[in-house]
Amino acid sequence: MYSFMKKREYGVLNPLRLERAETTRRAYNLQLSKSKELALSHRGGVNSVKIEAIEQRYLLSGGADGKVHVFDLQAIPAEHMRNEPIASTARVDRHKYAVTSVSWFPFDTGMFVTSSYDTTIKRPSLSFVQPAYVFDMESRVNCQAMSPIASHSLVASAASEPRIRLCDLNSGAFTHSLTGHSGSVLACTWSMNREYILYSGGDDRTIRVWDIRRASSCLMSLDQDNAAMRDPLAETNTAHGKGVNGLTMTPDGRYLVSLGLDEKIRLWDTESGENTFVNYGSSWRNRFKLHMEATVSSTEVWPPLLYIPSDDRQVLVYRLLDGVLVQRLKGAYGRVICVEKRDAYQEYYSGSNGGEILVWEPPIQGDTLDAMEDVDLDAWSASETEA
Repeated sequence: MYSFMKKREYGVLNPLRLERAETTRRAYNLQLSKSKELALSHRGGVNSVKIEAIEQRYLLSGGADGKVHVFDLQAIPAEHMRNEPIASTARVDRHKYAVTSVSWFPFDTGMFVTSSYDTTIKRPSLSFVQPAYVFDMESRVNCQAMSPIASHSLVASAASEPRIRLCDLNSGAFTHSLTGHSGSVLACTWSMNREYILYSGGDDRTIRVWDIRRASSCLMSLDQDNAAMRDPLAETNTAHGKGVNGLTMTPDGRYLVSLGLDEKIRLWDTESGENTFVNYGSSWRNRFKLHMEATVSSTEVWPPLLYIPSDDRQVLVYRLLDGVLVQRLKGAYGRVICVEKRDAYQEYYSGSNGGEILVWEPPIQGDTLDAMEDVDLDAWSASETEA
């Protein structure tokens, strides 16, 4: 670290290289935060957490109790106190059953969207008024997704039916449906660099790529053996050995990460649709047919890292491009369901069915110095003993 700083002072090293080196070092050394703790606000599991992208200040959480809470991550609670929610959905806005996913509106931190097993997608309000829109999907909604880059205001739904329905927040109506899956749709996500491209994963073991502007919307069904290069829409194309219950895009939109109920993690090239055949080992556990939310580190971290929630009460951290297991983040009391990043502060937040939201961050400078002093003290004590 100090050699990097000296080189920067002498003008030998580009400041951006120093920033990337330090950001990467910190990202590879996460630990459970000693100073930040969020209150246990859900009576049940935390199924989804999202941080708004504009200020990266407010965290949205959706739980199995049907409630949605908003936390101010910059709030400083009193000593020995936990960070309490600053707002919650009004009683009239609460879902009857578990909330399965939450999403901030990309360009407005005052709006968000939720989905639930009560067959609805809502755009709730934090005030005591009726929600602006309620979409009745007529089947259990496993998750919903909004594009972070699009000019449109469409919400895609992954429900316990073969079709994907698109809801327009501007008009409050359904625009159209995407058909192609042969079973329940468990996950969906939008492309990070093409606003009309949508990815979906289903119980039928397939991952489908859609262009929502086209009449024949399905462009390709990804295949784990890359047979899709011969026939993109062949019925025999399968992405996993079992259902696909998690899809995550990298920040640059170049890769798609899929999570399967066969307990396999796959990395896909979004330009070609090919499986990259990265082997992530057999440490990860995923046995329940519930939507899971993983995340990928920011572009400043190299090599990039993949954060995967696991059924065995931990978050597994892999190197994205070669599948090496770097770290196990342990501390949850239940099955970890979701992970969300806070890039500007290099923090990560995980939710579990134990009801807690844990904060993971790099060690602060004082912790590093204390650790070095402990090592020096141990060495000094050993020298005295030998003498």
